[in-house]
Amino acid sequence: MSSAVLLGIRAIAAGTLVVAISMLSDRLKPKMFAGLFAGAPSVATVSLLVSGIAMGAAKDANAASGMIAGAVGLVFFSLAAAVLVKHLGAIAGSAVAWLAWAIPAFGLYWLFLR
Repeated sequence: MSSAVLLGIRAIAAGTLVVAISMLSDRLKPKMFAGLFAGAPSVATVSLLVSGIAMGAAKDANAASGMIAGAVGLVFFSLAAAVLVKHLGAIAGSAVAWLAWAIPAFGLYWLFLR
């Protein structure tokens, strides 16, 4: 299957899943979690599903491992941003917190996934 077709399938499937989860999350309390549940996990799930079907389980395992490293980085980013945005403002705090994502994410990649 060509890369363009795969990308199109991923975009349509991920968009559909994001909308479905957003609608479900809208019914849940508190409302602030609706975007969190709808965004990255939905897109990652669909991306893994499409990759696994199109390219086989071996490539899918590599993609899943990379997503785990990115998720660990996201936890560090969130913790750092919660503190840094208060002290440095939104733009500077987010920019510095980005390093708190990059260091553990790339560190895990370098240690375990390369």
